[in-house]
Amino acid sequence: MINAFTLFIGLFTLFSVGSFSLFEQIMFFIFMVCISLLLSMPVLSFFNKIKFFLLAITIIFSLSVPGEIILFYDFISISREGLELAVNNVLRLSNIFLTVFILMKVLPHDYIIKNIIKACLILTIFGVKKDRLIVRVYLTFEYLELYRKKEFKFNTLSRDIAAQINQDSSDKLNPTIKQIEFTSQDFLWILTFTLLFITVHFFL
Repeated sequence: MINAFTLFIGLFTLFSVGSFSLFEQIMFFIFMVCISLLLSMPVLSFFNKIKFFLLAITIIFSLSVPGEIILFYDFISISREGLELAVNNVLRLSNIFLTVFILMKVLPHDYIIKNIIKACLILTIFGVKKDRLIVRVYLTFEYLELYRKKEFKFNTLSRDIAAQINQDSSDKLNPTIKQIEFTSQDFLWILTFTLLFITVHFFL
C-alpha cells in the first residue's frame, strides 16, 4: 500500500512539475534536494554528471529568447526573459531527474517497471503492440540504471559515446521479463490518477 501511494505521488509529480512557476520550481528543488540528502543519495555526484547538459540549456535559452536586455556585448545579448526561462527549465529538468531517482531509490526496481508498464498498456487501444511496449519500457529502465552508475568526462565525451554505441551491454542486463496482467484494480488506479490530474490542472 505504501509503495503504491509513493509511486502514485511520484508519477503525479512528474506529470505536474512542468506547470510549476519559477518560485514553485525553486521551492520544490530545495525540497527534493533535502529528501535526497535524507536518503543518503549522492546529489553532488549526480549533478556533476549532467552539469554540461544543464549548462548548455542555460546558454541556449539565455542567448536565444528575446526580451528586456540585461547584458550586451558585441553580438551577444542576454535577456531577462531568456535567463528566467533558462533557470526555469534547468530547475524543471533537475526536479524530474531527482524525482525519478528518488523513486528508484525507495521503491523496488521490478515494482516500478511493472506499474509503469500497466499505466502504458492503455496505449494498446491505439494499436501499440503489447509485447513491444513491455520490452521497451523494461529496457529503458534497465539501461537507465546501468548508465546511471557510469562515469563520463567532458574531454572524452565523444569517445565515451562512441564506445557505448559500439558496445554490447546485453550481457549486463537481466533478460527475464515477467508476464504482466492488467486487472480491474489497475484500471481504477489509472482512472483515479487521470481524474485527479485533470481536476488539479484544469479546475483548480
